[in-house]
This record gives sequence, structure tokens and C-alpha cells, in this order.
Amino acid sequence: MSGSPPPARGVFGGSAWRIGHVAGIEIAVDHSWLLIFALITFSLGGQFSAAHESWSPPVVWFSAIVTSLLFFASIVLHELGHSLTAQRLGVGVASITLFVFGGMAQLRSQPKRPRDEVLIALAGPLVSIVLGLGFSAMAGAIGESSDGPLSAILAWLGRINVVLAIFNVVPGIPLDGGRVLRGLVWALTGSFQRATKIAAASGSLVAYTLIFLGIVSALLGGQVVGGLWLVFIGWFLLSAARASVGQVVVEGILSRVRSESVMEPVGGLCLTGRETVADLIVESVLRHGYRTFYVVDPVGALLGIVTLGELAGVAADDRAHTLARSVMTPIDRLHVLRPENTGWDALQTMAEFGVNQLPVVRAGRLIGAVTRERLLALVQAGSALHPRRD
Repeated sequence: MSGSPPPARGVFGGSAWRIGHVAGIEIAVDHSWLLIFALITFSLGGQFSAAHESWSPPVVWFSAIVTSLLFFASIVLHELGHSLTAQRLGVGVASITLFVFGGMAQLRSQPKRPRDEVLIALAGPLVSIVLGLGFSAMAGAIGESSDGPLSAILAWLGRINVVLAIFNVVPGIPLDGGRVLRGLVWALTGSFQRATKIAAASGSLVAYTLIFLGIVSALLGGQVVGGLWLVFIGWFLLSAARASVGQVVVEGILSRVRSESVMEPVGGLCLTGRETVADLIVESVLRHGYRTFYVVDPVGALLGIVTLGELAGVAADDRAHTLARSVMTPIDRLHVLRPENTGWDALQTMAEFGVNQLPVVRAGRLIGAVTRERLLALVQAGSALHPRRD
């Protein structure tokens, strides 16, 4: 799957562990991944124990853990298929995050052409098919009659990667097949928004089907755990399908405005850097509720930013003689906007780096700031004035 959850931030709102980078793409693990890793490992332990009575418990559980890790490595490769294809087609990729339902690649922007959308979507399942056939071939080379762990591990990985590919090509967003459908409809209609709505509707149908099958399986088939898992997957797909439509609407509104037109003045928040932390807290934070300050030089060039968190991090006894300049985040570590950047650029940057405001800089000089609140207010106004249309 590919979408736009913030990198190194949990898919469900928490934080995630950064585990490395590949081709400039951050690889992260959401905390929810621990749940599915444990479930798959215990399930494999039961399967291996039942199918291979000669295996000792240490061999069973070692094999189960190794198989689970290789399965999630396969998911990372699946997502890298999407990501590296996107990069070759000029679409930036911020991160890949493993979470309870598998993996998600965060694209920095949508593809510009229907053909690119289809190619990016198909790359992941193609990687899974290649992995599935490769693992199966290696298992066959060892011998199906072999009772060793290596053969069992490879055979299971071969089957699961093929299943993963088949499931992902189901035509409904957020699955890869949904993105293929969106690309085809986009090519036929010329409307990315309409194509998204159609692919999301198909994804909702898939989600409701899974929820229905899960309920039937739990209530009538006696498969309570499996049924609840289907319901959970269906709920996630339904939420993601609806979110994809909302994202397109938000992008449509914010892409039409420039940062320069939505920025707010920051004159009262500018500092020389020689102010003390104690004075800022008393005069600006506690009296006026300000939370962010901009350190500029005499000609208005931005030098850095001081936030409430940085002020609070100074020990109470040190605040009276600690200067703002000494605790600021310097300009070379800041993410800034240019006047021509769009509101959508701003919102994506805020989500990616977990900030609520961004300075707008022209030729090095601070001219204003764009806040998350301002962008969300603009989205609300745009949605009210221009109801969704195909």
C-alpha cells in the first residue's frame, strides 16, 4: 500500500521507531507492529509444531521468529517496489512504515500522470510475486519431503508472498489494485478527484464485504478470532478509503493558494536573541500566550526559532541569565517556506516534521509564518463554499 501517514510517527497517532534508510527513504516501525508480529509468530509456532512433530520447542520457536522477520522484510521490499518506482518517476517518498496491517509508503506528492499511478501501484505486487516464486523455488530445490526448518520457512514465505500480491491487487483504495483502478479511471475521465472517489467507493465495498464475512465467520462459523480480524481489516480499509477522498479535497483547496497569501504577520514575535528566557516567559508567554518566537538580525534575516518547549527546557534558576539566542533552533536546522510554496506544501511539511507553524522567507528575510490553524480554517471555509463535486 502507499499513502501519506507522517514518517517516524505512528500510523495510529503515536510515535514509531526509525530503523534505517534505503535510497534516502526512512524505514520506520509503528508500535502497533508488535501486535501483528506476536500474533504471526505464535500462529507459526502452532503450525510448525503440528506439522513437524520431530522438531524440538527451541527449533519451532526459532523458526517461527525467523519466518515472521523475513515476512516483514518481504513487506518492506514490497513497499520499496512502490517507493523506488515512484522516485524514478519523479515522485518523492518520505518513508516506509510497518504497522499492524502490513506496510505503508508515504509519497510526498501524488503522481502527475495516470500512467505513473498505475506503474507505482503495480510495482509492489510484482515484487511480492517475484519473492513468492523465488522462495517457492528454493523450497522446491531443497525438497518437499524435507522435514528441516529451512524448507518449511521458505515454503511458507513463498505462499504468503503470493497471497499478499493477490490481496493487494483487489480493486479498491487503499490497496494497490485500487490505485491501479484510480489510474485507469483518471486516464479515461481526465479527473483525478473523480477517479479517487470511484476507487474509494470500490474500496469501501471491499471493506464492507470483509466486515460482513468477519461477522458471519465469528457468529455462525465459530471462528471468533479470525472473524474479528476480518472485521478489523475491513474497518481499516473503510477508514483509509474515506480518508483518501478527504485528502484529495484538502489538496485541491490548499494547492490553489500560495504561502504568501495565507501567512500571518510575525512582527510582534521577532527577537534580537539578546532577550533572556525569564523575560520571554513573563512578558510574552504568560501575559500574551505566545508560544513561538523568531530570532532575526537587524535587516530581518531569520537566524532561528525559539519555541515554548525550548524555553521550558531551561532550568528555573538559569532562566534569568540565559539568552534566547543560546536556546534557539538555528536556521540551518529549520524547515522554511518560500512565498511561492502552496498551502498544500506547507501542510505536508508540517505533517512530515511534526510542527505546527513554518516561517515564510524571501531572500533570507522573514516575511511571515503559516500556521496549521490557518490552513485548517481555510480548508473548512473552502469546503463550505465549494461543496464536493465530481
